[in-house]
Amino acid sequence: MSMDFLVPPKSQTNRVARSPWKILVVDDDPDVHDVTRIAVDGCDFEDRPFELLHALSAEEARACLEEHDDIAVALIDVVMENDTAGLGLVSWIRSELGNSFTRLILRTGQPGYAPQTDVIMKFDVDGYAEKAELSRTKLITAIVTALRGYKLVLSLETNRQRLKQLNTQLSAIVEKNALREFAALVLENFSDLAGEPVDGLLCGLESLSQPGSAGVSNVRVLAASGAFEDKLDLPLDVIGEDLVRKCVSECIVNKTEYSTSHGVALPLITRNGLSGALFIGLPLATLNEKIGSEIIRLFVSNVALGYEKTGLLEHIRNLAYVDRTTGQSTFSGFLEAFQSQAAAEHPLLVIHCDIQRFRFIVDGIGDEKAAAVLKQTGHRLSQTFPDALAIARKEKDEFLILLRGGLEVRIQDIVARLEDSFQEPITIDENQISLKLRCGIATADEGEHSAEEIVRHASIALNDVRQKGLTNHAVFHPLMQEAALERLRLASLLTGKGAQAEFSLNYQPIMQASDESIASFEALMRFRTASGATLNTMRMIEAAETSGLIVEIGAWMFRSAFSEFSALKGVSERVRLNVNLSPRQVQAGRIYKDIEDAAASAGLGLDRLVFEVTEGLFVNNDQVTLSVLTWLRNKGAKVVIDDFGTGYSSFSYLRKLPLDGIKIDRSFIMNMEQDPDALAVVRSIIAVAKALDLSITAEGVETAEQRKIMQELECDFLQGYLFSKPLPSSGLDAFVTASNGPDLPAG
Repeated sequence: MSMDFLVPPKSQTNRVARSPWKILVVDDDPDVHDVTRIAVDGCDFEDRPFELLHALSAEEARACLEEHDDIAVALIDVVMENDTAGLGLVSWIRSELGNSFTRLILRTGQPGYAPQTDVIMKFDVDGYAEKAELSRTKLITAIVTALRGYKLVLSLETNRQRLKQLNTQLSAIVEKNALREFAALVLENFSDLAGEPVDGLLCGLESLSQPGSAGVSNVRVLAASGAFEDKLDLPLDVIGEDLVRKCVSECIVNKTEYSTSHGVALPLITRNGLSGALFIGLPLATLNEKIGSEIIRLFVSNVALGYEKTGLLEHIRNLAYVDRTTGQSTFSGFLEAFQSQAAAEHPLLVIHCDIQRFRFIVDGIGDEKAAAVLKQTGHRLSQTFPDALAIARKEKDEFLILLRGGLEVRIQDIVARLEDSFQEPITIDENQISLKLRCGIATADEGEHSAEEIVRHASIALNDVRQKGLTNHAVFHPLMQEAALERLRLASLLTGKGAQAEFSLNYQPIMQASDESIASFEALMRFRTASGATLNTMRMIEAAETSGLIVEIGAWMFRSAFSEFSALKGVSERVRLNVNLSPRQVQAGRIYKDIEDAAASAGLGLDRLVFEVTEGLFVNNDQVTLSVLTWLRNKGAKVVIDDFGTGYSSFSYLRKLPLDGIKIDRSFIMNMEQDPDALAVVRSIIAVAKALDLSITAEGVETAEQRKIMQELECDFLQGYLFSKPLPSSGLDAFVTASNGPDLPAG
């Protein structure tokens, strides 16, 4: 651990005496407690010092958390009494203790044991770092960041409680039939919100039978509290305090908030012309600090509605159920709409959609204009689906659409409506922004499933679209959930303690079709359990891709493959090494360094490398992908499309991309002897590739007849079991010797 925290901070004087932030340190190593104590000594945040509480085990931490309900931050060691004590404590805090406020920061002294991505995704924590990384600066930064989160969560909870309190208050207010009782209860409830008695006036028309009265001549003091109690029933015109009278008068006449050093007047704006104002004898800044501007506005708005005896709770519902950015429903409102429709036993359909590459839009035009994009997106969805039972913004750039289901509903029609609605770009100032939406779809039969479950199914389908990148929509199927669980299980094999999964490399030769000399070797990943059982390579790659581990595994593959290939004897400089690139690797900023470092370490020029990518990599045609591939080609490497013909195969895009060749998928090669259609497809692919000056590799060549056909079609390279199965690096020397004779270099 870095020792810069040992430098004592400068002493601070005249500290404001405020209650400290309680920070719990949970670690079975006493030295960690001492180090943390030294690191935060003398620190404060917003004029509140840090108070450390200590626990040497998860059990002690539980007792401490039960005793102190105001712990702001907990620094928790992952491994204590047992390997998962820290993670178990996190689950206990959130689930059993029911504490969603304390911010949790995990610390580990065993890097790699509990992978950061998995832990962050699975557990409700605010940070996860290695102890060695936490210098004094980083530790204090993490704590202060967590404290800000703690403040925000408490603020949200306070507002929620106040809204709950407000709901009760306003329900009581609306029950009052007498205007004076109504006004008195308003001031009483406002004092409750402020947490202390307030000096207040509620001024308005004495009778609700006088709508539309102009000016303030008929306005009276309907209720008074505190220092203003003697003003009850007085006409506004005869109130002795000039500043108060002027403040209230200006507020009522102009129907706007009016503030002075003596207090603030808040207008009661009604829909039928009644005039009124709520005056509180505190500065506006003090009120906002005590209650919050949103709560004050909500209270006043609802008091105005109560003032005219209309639906008093409408604004409270708006705060909970209307998204401020888009004007659409919130997720809570969506769930309520779903439950209402489900109660009527209607079959329902949920669409969960998001905007592709929304992060690029935000980076390009900024958050404020991006919010305008979201607003227009919501508006366009409303126009596209006027039959929607609910449209809601779920989070960030995600939207939910609730439609009637049933056998008569065709998914393709819904998808077509969604696609057509965004053919026209969205205009933000002078920017023309083309949007593409992806969606996951789930259905609920009559009387089955909860709203949360159906939304989760739609989300799983959307994640399937995101992961595979083959289409712009997917309909939920239980197998998707099973596949997600299987990927999680396999990913745990790659990250579990004790190397539960081991990986290695095999190499399959690629031959020149003309003379059957060695042209290249393709590096192929292989996975085994610690006991030696072989794991399915494709599924392991999918799990690694989904979990993000593919970046680390890919870096290992570069280092190992480049090193083993450069050590291979008896091959000419013309023989290349083929390696595969996944979409996640390409999107990672470290891809350049991983490749260059591995090549430099192996003493291997990039001009001896061929990088194989899938067609799905080009679906979005984004600049990050194109930049990586262009950089590789500029360095002398080759880029080819693997498994061509199985994905978004389109001859038109081949000429636009930084490519050198294609590999025809084995499914066509294996079937072309018996299937004329497969042979016709192969002929077409070769013809177009030649016209575009792209090299052609045939995968899955297993028979002499297949070899003959591909040679006659002037295919450039052949790969398959006819020549060799994938071999470990130890078997390559024998293959090279057998292929070329003992005295000739391969290739």
